[in-house]
Amino acid sequence: MVAGIEPLKPSHASDAAHLHLLGINTGFLSSLGQSFLCQLYKAVPVCPAGFGFVSLDETGRVNGFIACAESTGRLYKQAITRRGLCMAGPLLRFCLRPSVMRRMWQTLRYPSQVGDELPPAEVLSIAVDASNRGGGVGKRLMQAALDEFARRGVKDVKVAVWAENLPANAFYQRCGFHLAMQWTHHGLPMNIYCISLPQSQTVRAIPPA
Repeated sequence: MVAGIEPLKPSHASDAAHLHLLGINTGFLSSLGQSFLCQLYKAVPVCPAGFGFVSLDETGRVNGFIACAESTGRLYKQAITRRGLCMAGPLLRFCLRPSVMRRMWQTLRYPSQVGDELPPAEVLSIAVDASNRGGGVGKRLMQAALDEFARRGVKDVKVAVWAENLPANAFYQRCGFHLAMQWTHHGLPMNIYCISLPQSQTVRAIPPA
């Protein structure tokens, strides 16, 4: 386990949702609000296909998180089974907005639409508090996630990021991901990166910037 990094727990969900809104505020999931994101991040660690990590500062405050799935499609199904009613509550206000429901359907279908040539395992989201960016928190979170993927026997992992988000694209490249394909999601260009993992208990450390 990387120092200062702990597994994501349901008790961390509110902090993760807050960081998601601050750090990934242009995505569709952010538009669904903090209540939905909180339920989502409560679901991730209790689903067999999901896991994540949080970074804690010296006071014990969560200053970063990462959420992952062995299979995004399988995680969605497990989350609906385990916490579907809780997740549905915050979405009721969107039921009369066809555009939102259409984008939600597109999000649920995304894992099957990108094709079988890409790995099912995925880094779903990562966010770091603005005051802690540039200090290696993101890399430590990614290292912990890649270690866990390798421990679970996952060979390849993908991550999707908006093409216009240049800092995020550069971060994934520094972490060893390579551009696998470009995709249009919700009408916007998205880059999908992949990384192959050595099959051992611990992956090679991400080099410093």
